Amino acid sequence: MTGRRDRLPVLVLLVAGLVTGGGQPSQWGLADQAGREARTGTAAEPTFADYVAGLKADVARVWPRAGTLFPGADFSTLVLLVSDGRQAAAITAEGVTPTSVAEMERRGVAVPELIAPAEWDGRHAVAVNTALGRLHFEPGPDGQRVGPVLTVFDRITHEAFRFYVQGFALGPDMVWPSLRAEGRRATEYPLRAAPRLYRAMIYNELREAYRAPDTRPARLAAAAYWAERWAREFPAERRGIAVVDIDAGTAEYVGKSAVAMAAATPPGGRREQRAFLLNELLKPATGGTDSVDLESYPIGLAAGLVADDLGLDWKAAVVNGPATPLDLVVRGVTPSARPEPAGLRRTIDEQVAQANTEIALDLDPAIAAFQDPRTALLLIPPPPVGTQPEPRSLSGEYIVERVPGTVYRRFTQKLRVNSGVLEAKELSVFADQVGGVDYTIIPFDPTGGDSPLSGDRVRFTSTDLTGDLRVRAGPMLAGKKTFVAQ
Repeated sequence: MTGRRDRLPVLVLLVAGLVTGGGQPSQWGLADQAGREARTGTAAEPTFADYVAGLKADVARVWPRAGTLFPGADFSTLVLLVSDGRQAAAITAEGVTPTSVAEMERRGVAVPELIAPAEWDGRHAVAVNTALGRLHFEPGPDGQRVGPVLTVFDRITHEAFRFYVQGFALGPDMVWPSLRAEGRRATEYPLRAAPRLYRAMIYNELREAYRAPDTRPARLAAAAYWAERWAREFPAERRGIAVVDIDAGTAEYVGKSAVAMAAATPPGGRREQRAFLLNELLKPATGGTDSVDLESYPIGLAAGLVADDLGLDWKAAVVNGPATPLDLVVRGVTPSARPEPAGLRRTIDEQVAQANTEIALDLDPAIAAFQDPRTALLLIPPPPVGTQPEPRSLSGEYIVERVPGTVYRRFTQKLRVNSGVLEAKELSVFADQVGGVDYTIIPFDPTGGDSPLSGDRVRFTSTDLTGDLRVRAGPMLAGKKTFVAQ
């Protein structure tokens, strides 16, 4: 059994907290801050026409020049398919072409749950569903509010980079070599405060190195100190998250840089882009997160911006790995400690204690069910060859010493196999690789209750798990019987 890392090119995993409201909100203020400022009043949910008009302007302004942000990111021919499930439009750098949901379906392009790769008129495309529900935005430091249109543009560009530059939508052989390595998004549970503090300090020092170039040597020395301490004290976390620091970190750098380019006047104005990044997108960390992978985004963004200022050839280096943007920007820097901001350790201690209490409500019953000698394990394989997995959401991924693999908190997805569909709704489940296959794993009582086993079929009728599947006996796992969905 090994730790698994999902390489599915879907946005839902990356921004589950933003869209579904799962997980403890990050105090770093970066995951949901990218957006166009609304100059007056409270930000209102845009209409479909608002999205099309705003995204048309952003695409025309940025995508033909996205190659200046990262080699290979020339999105000048990319098509953006926008739909709310009722209306649809195709946006390119040249303008907007009206289309329809029926026409999308005729061409084999489904309206996605969030964002998905597609093809349109023989060109690479990104399909986005603007009916995402209301997103939540915080006031900027000047009392301004950032709005949803440019937030969606940020996420689209972020995912376009993952699909077509990192290569996740182009096939396994096209994925960056650095991203083919084993990695995990999961955080050790129960959470510990120290690694969250160290990563917050890494980000804060990188942010200051970007904000105040005259203090850069001292700030980079401090970032190197916290990075070295984190790697030394938590080597397993460092090894596991390195791939995500490259994947999410570089995509965040491109997405947020695209936002700054779209917001700046003129769009190529470096001074205006820098001011927008600092004022709207690079807020200091005043607390921690409840998931190590959430930290990969802002650390990658800040490290990339500093590396640009230093003139480092970091973008070519991260393609092949194994160095992360953070590794590259502190390489050769002599570590030097700086004091923590007043109260930051106490704040993170309190946040971690509260997060552990909240996470326990979801994870502890699932762990108990896994360890219950009366339960068996249902192993659900990936969808049949040639079919796309259904969109999913979850509130975090965790490593628990007492059980194998990864625990997904508040997991929601329709799991399709040849014999039927199993629908999980905010259910904590497990995931691991068994015999070279990545399985979603659900403990169940085969003798009755909400999950009776009858012959070669098992039926689930609880509020958080429904479905009727054919199963066969599987291999023993962690001393427990298993049944593999067919």
